[in-house]
Amino acid sequence: MKKLFLELAGIAIALCCIVSCSEPLLFSDTGSPDLPQLQDASAQLLWIGPEYKVAVQAQLKDEDGISKVQLKNGEWQLDTTFAVNNQTTYVVKDTFLVTKDVNPTKHTIEFTITNNKGGVVKGNVEVEDLSAENQVPGYNPDLLPPSITMIKPTVTKFLGFTSAPVNVDVEANITDAEIASIEVKVWGETADGQSVDLSEMITPQNTTEKTAYHVVKTFALPAGKVGQYQYIVRSVDASGNKKTVGGNITVGYVDRLYLSDAETDAEVTNQGYDNGGNARGIGTLLSMKKQGANSFVVDYYYRNEASDNIRFVAFIGNDKPFTTNQAAPTYTLNGPNILGQSATTQGTVTTDLSSANFKLPVSQKGYYHVLVDMTARTITATPFTPSRPFMDPVKYPGWSESTPWPYLAVISNIVVGSNGGWSETATSPKLMKEAGHSYLYTGTFKTTGSAVNISFTAPKDVIGSGGWFRLTAARANMKDDYGDFIDIVGAVGPSGTSPNYGFSHNMAGTFKATYDLALQRLRLIRTGN
Repeated sequence: MKKLFLELAGIAIALCCIVSCSEPLLFSDTGSPDLPQLQDASAQLLWIGPEYKVAVQAQLKDEDGISKVQLKNGEWQLDTTFAVNNQTTYVVKDTFLVTKDVNPTKHTIEFTITNNKGGVVKGNVEVEDLSAENQVPGYNPDLLPPSITMIKPTVTKFLGFTSAPVNVDVEANITDAEIASIEVKVWGETADGQSVDLSEMITPQNTTEKTAYHVVKTFALPAGKVGQYQYIVRSVDASGNKKTVGGNITVGYVDRLYLSDAETDAEVTNQGYDNGGNARGIGTLLSMKKQGANSFVVDYYYRNEASDNIRFVAFIGNDKPFTTNQAAPTYTLNGPNILGQSATTQGTVTTDLSSANFKLPVSQKGYYHVLVDMTARTITATPFTPSRPFMDPVKYPGWSESTPWPYLAVISNIVVGSNGGWSETATSPKLMKEAGHSYLYTGTFKTTGSAVNISFTAPKDVIGSGGWFRLTAARANMKDDYGDFIDIVGAVGPSGTSPNYGFSHNMAGTFKATYDLALQRLRLIRTGN
């Protein structure tokens, strides 16, 4: 039996009489009511079978009659009131279902007793913890939840580019002393608002299944639709213990998107890369910067010509467009991860390549911010005017809109005809300015195959001490929108300006190069030996 602490209202009134008050005290003509009596009160925390209960008992007395008794405990959220109907004696004897303490906790039960004339007494009863042993003889408790080992899904990100439903395989092993039920569920919503709620409840039927159950289920998500989903495997055992394991599933949410302007698969295979820096960025593929959850943007010069072949290459997870050495592409122009603008609905992209025209949604050549929304499957092209310091006499000596350079010279001691590689000669290969395209220079050159840097220069009659086009930064500091190494060839001024390197290619052969002064983009294709 625990010691009872009573907060007697009568004592409190006496103390208030001793201490001065700001308001006068009023006394009833009939005198103060007698207070209820709380006797032999106790409370015990018990473990009974799988449940935890607190048992409370107490004797109450009051000559004027007891009107109500309230029991409270904050930790257990216990708040119960007994209506006593003005009895002069009353015995509280009851049990209440409570939760097991995560950590040892000292509990009290607060009694509030009110008599028929408004007299109130409060008391706190300490709870005696007897929950170390179960009150049911021989009871062997199952305190652990079921064990769930997920086997599938091993793939939780899907492109969803085909017209077939996206099948999600859910597989798991579940073990317990006695499995009562298993729920397997996949739910979520497509981007256009279609609700998806797929589930199955399983009740093990025999002893073998109740101790070890192997779940294998396949759920079909809507075909051709972008969506976000969740999956769970939930199991409850016979003792009420629960375990839930799950994760997220996405369809059509892309991690990487690239713009490709390769005209053929041969151009994909033979596009340029920098062996010296293990970098791409000088070929036919441009990384697009991710904006928001599923939109991508890139700045691009669009020729608006019959040979245009604009495709978008999508990747999810850790997949990338190139192998680790950057030399071998992992994609083709007709692969399952390719999109193009619809030939019938301008401004939308389609995964059905047979119905694509591979154009941008514009009718004029120029520079555009190209935005692809992979959720809405739309494409927009917003024109912009490129900005470069073309008036800089060191980086762009003698160049102007009205009198652009007629060519760029190709400089390197591995370039055939360059004669040493540190200045233009009569036989140096040239990238000639394209008619009708303000900033484009195109030409061919041949290399011997040694891994030496290649640069471009302004024409020798204007170059002075500047006019060199080389890597704009150290190789380690040039990366694309996804953190992969790339080459950026730009105007650096004098040849010795840091980092003092050109791009490097160790494969002998003939190359077609197009350089864009405004975007600092080099498009390099090996065309033959």
